[in-house]
Amino acid sequence: MNSDFKINADPRRINLLTEKFPNVDSQSLNTLILFVQTAHEVYNGVSSRLSEYGLSVGNLKILMPLFLHERALTPSELAEYSGVTRSTVTSVIDKLERDGIIRRSTLTDRRMTAISLTDEGEQLMTERIPLFIQLFADLLNEFTQEDHVLFATLLNKLSSGLEQIKRE
Repeated sequence: MNSDFKINADPRRINLLTEKFPNVDSQSLNTLILFVQTAHEVYNGVSSRLSEYGLSVGNLKILMPLFLHERALTPSELAEYSGVTRSTVTSVIDKLERDGIIRRSTLTDRRMTAISLTDEGEQLMTERIPLFIQLFADLLNEFTQEDHVLFATLLNKLSSGLEQIKRE
């Protein structure tokens, strides 16, 4: 991302919305717009950099648990770890298997599929994960320790709000 890039919610649009909907809190709306725009930019920036390493966010959601657990996992376990549906996991597994990064095998009872990293997949993760972690460190390099704590607190509050609206 360009270091001169700044995300700003357009105050004119917010004013128009609050004029039409007086019950809308303009500060909350402004904050939400800034968050969504920033999240979008972060996701695009990280995705772009990952593609330089031959990876995607979806790939990483499957590869990371395999790498960290250092054992074969079932597609159901991968879906649970990655927070995606079983069908999504299956399509990512198919692609990663075609690319030679993972392999399918069967567990001892032969009814369940086990997914593990190939040697190539292990090498990819060993070489690329430090680069990926550095991406995040660079992304947050202007944060102080207090900023990290505050940001985590605010994200947890946002997550709680999201859970609340999911229940309604």
